[in-house]
Amino acid sequence: MESYLRYIVVTTNYYFLIGGFFLSYLIYRIVNSFVSGNNFMQTIYSRGRYGHTWRSIECNKSLPYNIYCSVCSKLMLPVVGLFCECCALSACKKCNRILDKKFRCKHISWPSDKPFYHHWVDIGTTSGKDDTQNENFKKLFCSWCQRTKVIKENFLDDNEQCDFNKYRKLIIPPACVQLNRGTISNIKPPPDDDWEPLIVLANGKSGSSRSDEVISIFRGLLNPIQVVDISSIAPEKVIKWLPSRCRLLIAGGDGTVAWVLNALQPATHIRASVGILPMGTGNDLSRVLGWGAGCDARLDAHAIVKAVRDAEEQPLDRWKITIKPKRAGLRGRGERVLHAYNYASVGVDAQVALDFHRARAQFLYRFANRTLNYVAYLFLGMGRALDDGGCGGLEKRLRVWLGGRRDPLSLPPLQALVALNIPSWGAGVHLWNMGNEGEMPEQSVSDGKLEVVGISSSFHIARLQVGLAEPYRFAQTSRLKIELSGSCAMQVDGEPWMQSAATITIEPDGQCCMLRPPHHYTDTG
Repeated sequence: MESYLRYIVVTTNYYFLIGGFFLSYLIYRIVNSFVSGNNFMQTIYSRGRYGHTWRSIECNKSLPYNIYCSVCSKLMLPVVGLFCECCALSACKKCNRILDKKFRCKHISWPSDKPFYHHWVDIGTTSGKDDTQNENFKKLFCSWCQRTKVIKENFLDDNEQCDFNKYRKLIIPPACVQLNRGTISNIKPPPDDDWEPLIVLANGKSGSSRSDEVISIFRGLLNPIQVVDISSIAPEKVIKWLPSRCRLLIAGGDGTVAWVLNALQPATHIRASVGILPMGTGNDLSRVLGWGAGCDARLDAHAIVKAVRDAEEQPLDRWKITIKPKRAGLRGRGERVLHAYNYASVGVDAQVALDFHRARAQFLYRFANRTLNYVAYLFLGMGRALDDGGCGGLEKRLRVWLGGRRDPLSLPPLQALVALNIPSWGAGVHLWNMGNEGEMPEQSVSDGKLEVVGISSSFHIARLQVGLAEPYRFAQTSRLKIELSGSCAMQVDGEPWMQSAATITIEPDGQCCMLRPPHHYTDTG
């Protein structure tokens, strides 16, 4: 009884510490919002009659804009200045409703039998070529082809067709978009064999909470339908209208990447190559493929598009995980099939991930960012050093078979068993290669093999993070079978849950096509 009460006190104090930390950070963010100049998330305005989406001119942007209001011609201060993230039209807060009724935004669809013209937007004025000319000229910008031109007042040729210029192989032309009651029903490819459109999928629930910025800057460069917030529109719905060949840029963490790859798997008619804009907490797959551990403080949409366009294809093994519960009661789950691309684990590392997911599911989640997530993981990991969450003596509740071997693997004292597909785990830890002096084979993301390692405790994880320890390296295998007795936390690609007693099998299930950026790509945060 005394030990139980002690456990309750320790656990309660631990969660009060975590709660106090989050509350302190919340107060900091509220105060910071009044003094900081970055109010990106608070400045979105709803679409008007002609489809404009207004944001503050303080926001990061990929398009030029007029610093003077297009209606009243007054100089716009950051407090009152707005611009359309899709077409670059600008206005003050008093006049933007006038433009909503007067000028259309970029067309997402267009009749295929009609010519498609430039979408010119006034982005300012410029003086004559020499001092003798006092006449001012308009400076125009096409929000499709990114060209600019200088004209005299009322001398614009509206009959000039647009060819989409440098991004024509990445843009879905409006004439190729077929709509049915306002919903995309089909994309008809243009007559260009090199056409491979870019689709941007951003997850608003990823660790860095920057999907709003990603959506805004890419809508200005592409057809707005090519930029999707998958926290509101599931990737399974997007897959239905994707062209047979395309490139995807996933803005999110490892869980978001796995979500999209799982949605793509049954769509065998689509050849989609996948790049990553790392917006999660760990970003292990992004690190391995060369997209970096995180993003720059200010995103450069043009540099990112160029990197995706020039990236090379990289095959990545896919693994099928079948979980068969030993007792499927009335409330228990039946057989469950998942897919892994990074790693799968049972034990204390999954328990820490589960604690983190529960913590960020609270209302404070909306204030989260990547740094806060790291600190939260640190506190939660320290807590599991005091309370192992039932993972102690895990080796007594696990039986592990490698490949086609008859005898189970002999396990040392463990609190976690990890099956790796990529050479990065826990936000950049190279588990398999730590202390490996050539006695173990090298790791590859496309060799059809998993690397099986063990971790002794939460304190062992902390030592691994700073390079002061090595894991238990067991073997490489193409198949893995695990029998779990009792309940324990489990995770696949950073998505955790509590797993009851079950038989778990992991086997190859083909490959998916990823993208590896050029070596000079430096958007690594």
